[in-house]
Amino acid sequence: MNTATKKAQIKVQLIDPHQITLWGITQLLASHSQMEICGTSSNSNDALKLASKTTPDVIVMEPDLHEENGIDLISALLKVSSAKIIIYTGSRNSQIHDQAVVNGARGVINKTEPTENLLKAIEKIHEGELWLNRNATSRILLQIAQANSPKELTSEQKKLASLTSKEEKVTRAIQQHSEKTLKQVAESLHISEHTLRNHLASIYDKLAVRNRMELYVFCGKFQKTDNPAMHPKRRATDT
Repeated sequence: MNTATKKAQIKVQLIDPHQITLWGITQLLASHSQMEICGTSSNSNDALKLASKTTPDVIVMEPDLHEENGIDLISALLKVSSAKIIIYTGSRNSQIHDQAVVNGARGVINKTEPTENLLKAIEKIHEGELWLNRNATSRILLQIAQANSPKELTSEQKKLASLTSKEEKVTRAIQQHSEKTLKQVAESLHISEHTLRNHLASIYDKLAVRNRMELYVFCGKFQKTDNPAMHPKRRATDT
């Protein structure tokens, strides 16, 4: 029976710059048979050392650590432990709450909420659930969607995107064989020099360049290459 109870216990680490808060939460969790305080800390350094040493199941932390950035600490804690993190804060700044979750926190509890909410949140988050209200969930999902949405193309990228697959192949050949004549470049592409010149005329028009040199410079600056080792070198010192 004792073994079963021990296995069910949740090891909790507390992080808060205020000693009275740490004492209060410690007393609250001590009254809960399934929760065990494995340590408290009031700064990032001690928090990271403690998390690495005691391997907590859940970390309850205040992100406002005075001179330190508690939001950045979330990512650091997740690197040294597998604990699930709950933000327990007096701040009502929703941006801070959202950023904490984006950085890896599993839930947010305000210090004005009933103490029972903190106990429930620890249990639910330990079981793998999130502890977020509906508004916070909607905001965070929107942030993630915006972060993953395609970025607007630059004017140069739009010009390159207008090239056909054959024209793109020509631009890459021009880059790779800058020292060769058009006839030699055409041979490397297995097309006639006349066909190559027709492609180049279309490419010059689409990219708004006037000649092979300007094409070389334009593509060298704006055209991505799948193999960096094959990117054209402008000087003997280029790597």
